[in-house]
Amino acid sequence: MGTANGLPSHIVDISTAYNELLAVLGIALDFRDNETAGHSRRVVRYCLEIARKMNCGSAELEQISRGAYLHDLGKIAIPDAILFKKGKLSAQEWNVMRTHAWIGFNLINRITLLAPAAEVLLTHHERYDGTGYPRGLKGDQIPLGARIFAVADTLDAMTSDRPYRKALSFSDARTEIQRQSGRQFYPEVVEAFLSIPEESLREVILGEKRRTVRLPLSTEVSCKVGDHEFSLRSYNISEGGMLLESSNGLSAGDELELQFDLPDGIARLRLKAKAVRRDLPNRIAVTFLNQPPEPKEAIRNYIAAHVEI
Repeated sequence: MGTANGLPSHIVDISTAYNELLAVLGIALDFRDNETAGHSRRVVRYCLEIARKMNCGSAELEQISRGAYLHDLGKIAIPDAILFKKGKLSAQEWNVMRTHAWIGFNLINRITLLAPAAEVLLTHHERYDGTGYPRGLKGDQIPLGARIFAVADTLDAMTSDRPYRKALSFSDARTEIQRQSGRQFYPEVVEAFLSIPEESLREVILGEKRRTVRLPLSTEVSCKVGDHEFSLRSYNISEGGMLLESSNGLSAGDELELQFDLPDGIARLRLKAKAVRRDLPNRIAVTFLNQPPEPKEAIRNYIAAHVEI
């Protein structure tokens, strides 16, 4: 039987399959909430940057990555009325919201290969000073992955736009994390975070935000499915696809040709795409297929010009 990385090939294949499944679940969780699109993927990247500074081994890096990617899995069981409430949650609603840590943990902990990652799902809202939830763990009682996640998650939250505020600058986020060392965050993790060269980390954050953002875009899109041609309006765009405001009978799996203009005088783009899911009853998401270099670069440049930290 062949081996890879010192493990039997069948174990490696199972591990790869798990990672692919986790990637799909993480994307699905991000898609559920337009306001935090790409959050899980960005937090994983920030966790790994910090964990490497703390000399974590490859096995530990993988478990931290898996736990960070699925940290909000338990929110699938939280009612939309609470999860998407615009105003302040009541005490009773907060009690319901906090159950997502246990729910996510119980879902993942029963899977042998993922059990170590489940600890991050359970403890990612614990705080160094013991005022977090669900168990009020303190200091060294909190698993290392969750300590690292707490800093990475806060970094992404503060440097991302929210409905109630604009994103903070990277410098302000860095200062706030330093201020909370010994209270919200484990001091050694904050020390590792601050030891990463500021410009290097800034480039990582900016690159991840540009890669995962869905930028609002309202423009007419010419669509062709077989011999059928029609026009739809777009709702947003990312490096990998668009959300169209009307499905016009499109179904998941349909392949189509798109033509549309980007603002700022960018020439008309022609791309092939595939309908992948309905976002709302009258919206459908499409992913770009085999993007030619010029349209791909044009979309990247357009997004880069509108995303800063």
